[in-house]
Amino acid sequence: MNPTDEQTAAADAFHAGEHLALQAGAGTGKTTTLALLAHTTQRRGRYLAYNRAIAQDATRRFPANVWCKTAHALAYAAVGHRYTGRLNAPRRPAWQTGQALGITKTLPIGERDLSPKALSYATLRTVARFCHTADEAITRHHVPHLRGLEDRDLHSQLAAHIVPFAKKAWTDLQHPDDGAVRFDHDHYLKIWALSQPRIDADFLLLDEAQDTNPVVEQVFLAQRGHAQLVMVGDSAQAIYQWRGAKDVMTGFDGTQLALSRSFRFGPLLAEEANRWLHIAGAPLRLTGTDAVPTELGPLTRPDA
Repeated sequence: MNPTDEQTAAADAFHAGEHLALQAGAGTGKTTTLALLAHTTQRRGRYLAYNRAIAQDATRRFPANVWCKTAHALAYAAVGHRYTGRLNAPRRPAWQTGQALGITKTLPIGERDLSPKALSYATLRTVARFCHTADEAITRHHVPHLRGLEDRDLHSQLAAHIVPFAKKAWTDLQHPDDGAVRFDHDHYLKIWALSQPRIDADFLLLDEAQDTNPVVEQVFLAQRGHAQLVMVGDSAQAIYQWRGAKDVMTGFDGTQLALSRSFRFGPLLAEEANRWLHIAGAPLRLTGTDAVPTELGPLTRPDA
């Protein structure tokens, strides 16, 4: 392939050793660009993929000097393998877990009487929310807001009750062999992150950066002292904020470049896309590829 001017600029910044954030629009060849960078160096690299399927596909496209893994795979190799027995444990109802933690009484707050089942669910949600953050300890701001308890004082009462149980649950999760709380993949990822791991690589490539959890962002940014950091993504395609993800690209301390030429459609569709990107307040505008046939018009039976 002949690289575009934007891809060439990214390669130049990469070879200059700059930390790099690439805003890459739909169909602009972001993974192709990262592979291009990787093929031009013999340094040891790590490609951090959002999920296993992307990592497996990247392994076929990247050279042997770049290992393609998910953050969970790195965490599993480091600490997660110790918890294999707990990972395979059967699911259990939240109330049953709560009972094992000592949640046995109804709690009246405001106009609500919170059952042990509701309190158990809130406790497990608190731990899950903590695991998505870069925080070092569970505090009241990890406690979810429950319907009817949106008032600050009411939520404070709830948090005061939930936090001790959530901390007890987190302590339970530290035991590799057995415990009351069902152990899942986000738990060992958080345990790994709290150990302040050092990823052994000369450069790191973070894909889908717009949907990175703060816990993964923390690990990634902590490698800045010994590794060159390159992140790529599209702030306009962030879809996992509901589970704690955040767009880490906008405030990244490094060179900001863009991949705006889409190989997926022609100029007409790019023009229409840019109208919506403007409405959405996105930081990027797209350019279409003349060679890609594109028609715009009404459909009698639209299917998207």
